[in-house]
Amino acid sequence: MRQIVAIGSLKGAPGASTLALALAAVWPAGGVRPVVVEADAAGGDLAVRFGLSDMTGLLTLAAGARHGGVEAELGRCTQEAAGGLRVVVAPTGCDQALASVAELAACPRVLRGDPGSEGIVLLDLGHLGAGPSRELAGLSDQLVLVAGGSADALAHVAARPQWLEGARVELAVVGECRYSEFDIAKALEVGRDQIHVLPWDVRAAAALSGVARVAERRWGRLPLAQAAFALARQLAGADGDTGGGGLCGELAQLGSRALAGARHSRTEAVRTLETGGIR
Repeated sequence: MRQIVAIGSLKGAPGASTLALALAAVWPAGGVRPVVVEADAAGGDLAVRFGLSDMTGLLTLAAGARHGGVEAELGRCTQEAAGGLRVVVAPTGCDQALASVAELAACPRVLRGDPGSEGIVLLDLGHLGAGPSRELAGLSDQLVLVAGGSADALAHVAARPQWLEGARVELAVVGECRYSEFDIAKALEVGRDQIHVLPWDVRAAAALSGVARVAERRWGRLPLAQAAFALARQLAGADGDTGGGGLCGELAQLGSRALAGARHSRTEAVRTLETGGIR
């Protein structure tokens, strides 16, 4: 069965989607490529970002979970985004997204598949405020909490809710942080190996957002790519000199491939807003 790595935050969602995409891009080579499942109860961004259809994604997967049909097969709901990333996109509207996430929480087997299914599901949950989001986080094999590096952001992790008690949690501290990993681990009473400081890398984030290009020779040297690879290796239990998942080079073309579709989607959305044509 597939392994589920959930990614979310207790306060806002400071880069959860970017981290999920970065992990998928640098996941250690070997086996089936990871699938990023956008399961943010507040609504998705990836369909517009990459110019994909949100009718083939979380909505379809949730319908399959509800009725037990062939739509429940994860592969049927997966689309390939620019850079070769495999994604299941969420609907933009929060009502549809929340209902879909609730269906997944009630039937998580659609994520795991049958006993013969292989691979990793990177479950982007966004803010872990909704009940179904917390249920999915609790059902995951590994949970990565994303937080900012300020004292108030880390305080929300320190005061973790009861549903997190006893869970093995990896903490990804994103952006500027004046505390060492050792100090954070000591303050939160967790192991030093559970703390991962990830730089706020504007260039890498822009590439993963589909709005910029990064040359192939530069991608692997970007701070976020390197930090994400270290975290991915730990989550995957990789040993030795396992290389990245082969997407690093393709990310050099991500911006140019994504922009055309994304610009079209954004233009249509803006035109609709300007004309008052929302139905």
